[in-house]
Amino acid sequence: MQNNSVSILYQDHYLLILNKPAGIVVHPTYKHTEGDTLWDALLADTSLQVDDWLPEELPDEPQWAGAPPDIQQMLRQKRTAQMWKEDGLLQHPCLLHRLDKDTSGVIALARTERARRFIAKQFRNHTIEKRYLAVVRIGAPEWAIPRGPLSVTRYHVDGSVEGVSLPTSDALETSGDDTLEINGPLWRDLDDRRRCIVTEDGQESVTRVRVLAQTDGFILLDVRPLTGRTHQIRAHLAAFGYSIVGDQVYASPVQPETPESMLHRQFLHAASLSMRRYPGNAPCTFVAPLADDLVAWMKQYFPTGLGVIDASTVPAQ
Repeated sequence: MQNNSVSILYQDHYLLILNKPAGIVVHPTYKHTEGDTLWDALLADTSLQVDDWLPEELPDEPQWAGAPPDIQQMLRQKRTAQMWKEDGLLQHPCLLHRLDKDTSGVIALARTERARRFIAKQFRNHTIEKRYLAVVRIGAPEWAIPRGPLSVTRYHVDGSVEGVSLPTSDALETSGDDTLEINGPLWRDLDDRRRCIVTEDGQESVTRVRVLAQTDGFILLDVRPLTGRTHQIRAHLAAFGYSIVGDQVYASPVQPETPESMLHRQFLHAASLSMRRYPGNAPCTFVAPLADDLVAWMKQYFPTGLGVIDASTVPAQ
């Protein structure tokens, strides 16, 4: 299904999973008040506001026995009304999290109140796993130098753990199959509130990265944010000394006619989202195919990277 170029990856009575394209804001803000956001596209699609769900017909509760018929009928109506309130469709699907304007990929919405509460609790408890694909290279703006505590821990594939000495110039390049965990509190930069920095009084933020491939200075990362702060992945990588290719905020200006200049938004794609589904609590993973502009860029400048990305994240040609 397509909705104003927004691909619907999955839909049932309780849940809606979209593949958000880059260049579209998720929700209206003071800069984007109406007409051009993901939210506007959803509101315009009336098919998302209806379905054929009906409350289950249940037997009377044992304690109702002996009550006058009109009281029993009233109790049935109240129970049905509550079922509609909690398991009937919300007036509009409810966004459960957000993606930056120029980030593509999986985004989840709840269609009922019970589903909203069930999945929102997983986000609060950090039990939902979000995986991103990012292409980075070494180098970041001077303003991104940490102004608070930043630590990096290396989790070796053999199970051993060690700290990474900072600053470093080749931690990703030499990490092999190990996972690096970046831990540094993030907050808005008071010098420019469009961006976030590692600062003493920031919010706890943790990001894990693993190198999938590298060539000619480019590094393809599998990224897992364990917390969900604004610009977390971009800000943590910049504080670590790396910038995402195409990033207009967290990377230094690039020279024209270079591979970096050929990508007009950051190479950051929300590739998958793993959660427990309501109802039933079954584990499930939703995967968004890699966006066409990112596939085209990789074919031109990083073809070896495409070969190591899971086939399900690359659209069929």
